[in-house]
Amino acid sequence: MASITGASNSVSNSNLGLTSYSSGIDFGVLIDAIVARSSLPLQQLQSQRSTIQARVDALRELNSRLIKLTDAVRALSDETLSATRAATSSNTSVATVTASDGATPATINLTVTRLATAFAQASRSFSSPNDPVLAAGATTATFELRKGGASSGPTITIDTTNNSLAGLRDAINAANAGVTATIVDTSGNGTEYQLVLTSTETGASNRVELVETSGTGTDANLNLRTLNSLGSPADYSQLDAEVSINGLVVHRATNKISDLVAGVTFELKATGTTTVSVANDTQAVANKIKAFVDAYNSVQDFILSQQNDPSGKAGGPLAADATLRAVQRNLRDALSASAVNDGGAFTNLTEIGIGRDEQGKLTLDQAKLDDRLRNAFSDTIALLAGKTSSNVGLADQILTVSSSMSDQISGSVQSAIKGYTDSVSRLDKLIADQQARLDALRQSLTRQFAAVDAAISQLNGQGTALSNIIKSLQPQSNNK
Repeated sequence: MASITGASNSVSNSNLGLTSYSSGIDFGVLIDAIVARSSLPLQQLQSQRSTIQARVDALRELNSRLIKLTDAVRALSDETLSATRAATSSNTSVATVTASDGATPATINLTVTRLATAFAQASRSFSSPNDPVLAAGATTATFELRKGGASSGPTITIDTTNNSLAGLRDAINAANAGVTATIVDTSGNGTEYQLVLTSTETGASNRVELVETSGTGTDANLNLRTLNSLGSPADYSQLDAEVSINGLVVHRATNKISDLVAGVTFELKATGTTTVSVANDTQAVANKIKAFVDAYNSVQDFILSQQNDPSGKAGGPLAADATLRAVQRNLRDALSASAVNDGGAFTNLTEIGIGRDEQGKLTLDQAKLDDRLRNAFSDTIALLAGKTSSNVGLADQILTVSSSMSDQISGSVQSAIKGYTDSVSRLDKLIADQQARLDALRQSLTRQFAAVDAAISQLNGQGTALSNIIKSLQPQSNNK
């Protein structure tokens, strides 16, 4: 009887670890083919998931750009836009100037006669920082650090534990009383030292003086003298800044003055004259308009990238998406609308230099915009933000549209994203279930073909045994 072992070579299936030595049949290939045919529904689910996830990612990018557009439009719809101010100084070496929103436009002639200075005193010379400062025969002296001519102040004590120029310096600094004490080598060769006291703030009201209250004569031993040119007797008002604002002379304790003209801060630098101009900050408004145009065009660029090309080139994941079309339509309508109650002379964006090209992107005529901001600032702002709180500008109208689409909770784009992500979640479950069925099918087929291979092997063994019996009987037949 012939053997049914077939070919002697073996084929190993790397996925199964199943090798057929008995039949010559590659069971691994058979199982893979069966599973592959059964996996077509899984592949379809995976393809659907990939398509929907691509839409989710694209919508998130769209929403990110819409949020930036909403922020840019919100900046133009702000009621304070009309109060945007800028200030300039014709001579910044004399004074620099800043203006806050709402400052009254004006031209100011500023003359700085005197800068505010900090009060300073110096002691007599000592041969060493370790020289004693107490008067002869004194063992203790008390001082007060008096600010602005006050009758009292923080107290410091000099006694045998700190009786030196350095000890006095450290005691003054430890008091944190608005004065800094330093020791200066006035000789430059280590033979003469002086204690210098400098008030930490400028002006007469901030001057700090060291006054002995113990009557030991230590103050006379220190022999403090004023370093400022204050005249005799001392005129402490000379520590204050003196300026003239359009002819009005005023004095202030600091060189940074913000209480002379509402919303305007002067930073005095040197004596001299300068002309200060406070006006509408047209550049700041122009920058906000440019930011709006750029943000809008960023959204439009994305929309264009998703659309099918007329030449036949396929678009992006949102080529046939209704949400994308709605965004494009809503923005186009909002930009094409006219302001009906802005309170100004202009009613549409083209009047201030904002147009639209054949692709739907915005264009900006910078020269026209600059002219409008320079010569029709109020009407330009009214077109965007409304002249008063009861008026509605175009930016307000566009903001209503863009925010309704970009809102992270209730926006139409976010709603579409949620719908798609819910679909992805459902598909993930279906894919997992389908994969589990395929895994179970593979395991079942593996067991079945393993049983077939075992049966074939058993039959081969029986056939071999039968052949051997027949062969053993053949010699007996030949002898008869």
